[in-house]
Amino acid sequence: MGSSLHWRCAGALLLGAAACYSQPLKANGFEDFDDAELIDHIAGSVARGYGRMYGYGVDFKLIGKETPHQSPLLVQYNAPLKRCTFFISTRDKTWHSFEQYLEFFEGLPKQVVYEAFFAHESGHCVQMNEQIDFGPVRRRHREELYADVFALSHVERYYPKHRKAFQEAQLKMRRAALGIQNEYDFYKELLKLHYSPGLQSALKVKNPQERAYSIAKAVDLL
Repeated sequence: MGSSLHWRCAGALLLGAAACYSQPLKANGFEDFDDAELIDHIAGSVARGYGRMYGYGVDFKLIGKETPHQSPLLVQYNAPLKRCTFFISTRDKTWHSFEQYLEFFEGLPKQVVYEAFFAHESGHCVQMNEQIDFGPVRRRHREELYADVFALSHVERYYPKHRKAFQEAQLKMRRAALGIQNEYDFYKELLKLHYSPGLQSALKVKNPQERAYSIAKAVDLL
């Protein structure tokens, strides 16, 4: 798959961290963010849950004030070690700037929305762990679409009554042309994907590995 070390971040804002802190994930590591304890709980349950499901290790590292950047959540996958590392900002300012994304999901429980964001990032690690390669053409865009659908799959599986609302909110977010979609019509592609028969079938596959590849196949057919 090329390089064994990859960076991804929430909302498709691709950034690199200059330095990171290897503290264990603690809610009180945040400055004073209202949702710190919820994020702490979700990070542990969702991220580690997918690690166990797909057979890779999960680490958490907090990014403090000394490493300011715009994204509250980054993920890095190390293929030789089969480890997915989540880098989580502790700065209130960073999380509040991220609330522009949360606004699209207004009306949905925060638990569902935050879980979906962690599922999105987990999707990147699952894709790399399962060695799913979308080829050289639009690889980065396909990887983002895959992670978006992985998040949708999470909502479908655990919160089916919120699936439709989440799907509509996800489309609205992508339509707003945030992140790398400035150079790629994510909304158009995601819209086609959401209503493709292949994806509807993939979301219902119970076996984790089969579901991962079924989602990839639906994305690859676009």
